[in-house]
Amino acid sequence: MKSQFFLALIFLSIPLFSQTIVTTVPVYPTQTDNITLTFDVSKTSMAGYHGNVYVHTGVYIGTSTSWQKVIGSWGNNSTQPLLTNIGTDKYQFTINNPRNYYGVTDLSQVITTLCFVVRSSDAAKQTEDIHLALYSAGLKLVVSSPVVTTSFGDPLRSPVFISSGGTLQISAGTSEIGTKTKSIDLWVNGTVKAHSATNSLNYTFNSAQFPKALDTVKIIAADTANLKDSTQFIVMRNPAVKNTTLPSGNRIGINYGSDNRSATLAIYAPYKKFMYIIGDFNDWKVDTTYFMNRDMSTSDSLWWVTIPNLTPAKEYGFQYLMDGLLRIQEAYAEKILDPDNDKSITPAVTPAYPTGKTSSIVSVLQTAQPQYTWKVDKFTRTSKDTFWRTNAYERSRLISRPVYRSNDHRRIRSYDPGRILRRHECL
Repeated sequence: MKSQFFLALIFLSIPLFSQTIVTTVPVYPTQTDNITLTFDVSKTSMAGYHGNVYVHTGVYIGTSTSWQKVIGSWGNNSTQPLLTNIGTDKYQFTINNPRNYYGVTDLSQVITTLCFVVRSSDAAKQTEDIHLALYSAGLKLVVSSPVVTTSFGDPLRSPVFISSGGTLQISAGTSEIGTKTKSIDLWVNGTVKAHSATNSLNYTFNSAQFPKALDTVKIIAADTANLKDSTQFIVMRNPAVKNTTLPSGNRIGINYGSDNRSATLAIYAPYKKFMYIIGDFNDWKVDTTYFMNRDMSTSDSLWWVTIPNLTPAKEYGFQYLMDGLLRIQEAYAEKILDPDNDKSITPAVTPAYPTGKTSSIVSVLQTAQPQYTWKVDKFTRTSKDTFWRTNAYERSRLISRPVYRSNDHRRIRSYDPGRILRRHECL
């Protein structure tokens, strides 16, 4: 359930990060409209499913980014809405006045976002979390292309990537509720490059015309009362990927340098075009210093990079940024930060989640780790095969919370049960 302080990305039909396509009528819905939503799940794990399809749904209220007013309970087909199949992998759902539907009766509360997860009847298949921004009266600037995320504060935490010599189609429009658009202007590096006197603007950004590695794009919309809305993002060109072998002595996961001031991170990521490491060590900003190398000696596309200048024994949160969109935790990390489930864990046990700088689960690395003093030491270590043959209920009792959630990693069975035991005891 991601942070929501962002410029809404619903403009006609727009694919979200995990490929669900959402279409709404009206295009710019408010919290009192009758809204018809169409979900195209053909690019998700729901593709080809032929049974009944349900939706898990709730809302964000005000500045909160926690699901509230959830309808029914997860997996309960008697309390959660049944979607209407309108064609192959397409489902429709109508909400008549979100305030009434979700029971938001306090007039001081404002619904800012509708939240959804589309699922199969047995809940074995599901989409990603889907967020639909609602609009209020006035002028709102909406960027439909490219995907722009402004919820992380600094634009360098979520730049838009372009290949050298490539082009980028930029499309923007305005939501006009009780007002009228006077103009939309697009600036690149402080110079106006496009102007529109209507409620839409299109511009082709040609990287050959801008020699810098980083370019700042700003779009400003004004209405007839000269009230304005704007957004700004960075267009970034990657350096060439270096195909070089993972240094000897390192393996998949986190490898700490003998000097206790560096760490080499390595991950299998087939079919990815480029990868970065983001974390506390670079203030979660995309930086070419942390652009990952690719080891082509393996068929699975192993990516790696060495993080320098670490403070010994200091804990650093980090993630892999894949193809500029997907933020993934390290599957072999012994500690993670979970924005949804860590609120009750004290800072003495785990560092604070980098709220406002990233989203999703964060991994933690730490050189020169202090020796852990066991409180209980009478364990007989089981084999990995025995551990993974243990039934799911017994494993759930052992593992205190999900260490691993992503299907993008294919190596969870290589986890060291002893490492999980130590993590469980610490918590």
